[in-house]
Amino acid sequence: MNERVTARLDRMPTVHEETLDFAFVDAVAEAQGPHLLPSGTLVDIDVHFVGGGRHWDRWEVADIGFIVTFRLDNTLLRTKVVLLQSKRLYPRESEFIEDEGITRPGGFGSLMRPSLPASLGSRTFRFDEACRYKALRVGDTQWQAISHYEKEYNLPVRYLLYHPHSIPTQASIPVAIPLERPIAPPDVGARVLSGEALRLLTREFSRNYAPSYGELRDGHGQVGYRLPEFVVDRVLSCLDGYVVDDATENEGLRRVFSQRGAPIAAAVRMDINLPG
Repeated sequence: MNERVTARLDRMPTVHEETLDFAFVDAVAEAQGPHLLPSGTLVDIDVHFVGGGRHWDRWEVADIGFIVTFRLDNTLLRTKVVLLQSKRLYPRESEFIEDEGITRPGGFGSLMRPSLPASLGSRTFRFDEACRYKALRVGDTQWQAISHYEKEYNLPVRYLLYHPHSIPTQASIPVAIPLERPIAPPDVGARVLSGEALRLLTREFSRNYAPSYGELRDGHGQVGYRLPEFVVDRVLSCLDGYVVDDATENEGLRRVFSQRGAPIAAAVRMDINLPG
């Protein structure tokens, strides 16, 4: 999952944020359905993708929601929810273009318009500590909506931050074939940072300030948790995630998961049934 998302950003440094969400969901969907482990544990994964498009004002709380249920011999023990708001790191040379995302004015017909030939020349895009999360603005409307949601419903939101395989690095467009793929797992890659930690790290910045990668690093030189570590070591080990008493009666969860205009793009359910 981490490798799949990161490889897409490594290959095309100007890719839209939505496309990285697609890669995330697609990687999880490969494991869709029930799987029986050697221990006898049955893990069933289901994915539902709603989509975003040009709905910026409504898609404000989370892009991806994780629902994890723990069962013992088919008896429900616990349900946990993790809400992820995704943001990507921009290279130095890239403009901010996420307002429209991959949904273009004019619909499919826009693809019929002539485009600038890639043969006009090669462009190099660099990622370093000064690069910024340009769609992540301190104190803007979305920032306030997430903060208000956390306070009103006592439901924490995590930021899923997309990065290239390593930093510093660079990539060129047009992409040269054959592709050179990193052998080692991502050193940076997709990482998860809590909304509380983000607000603490940016408390001295002015409104609408877009923080850089270097400004979000902690005392260990890292930005949050690597995605696999967050899921396995934090969520599945019961160190992170919101424990749900009754999902049907929880207004905060109902607003995200059960409304037609809910502010979320995709949901992933992982049902873990331990043998008795």
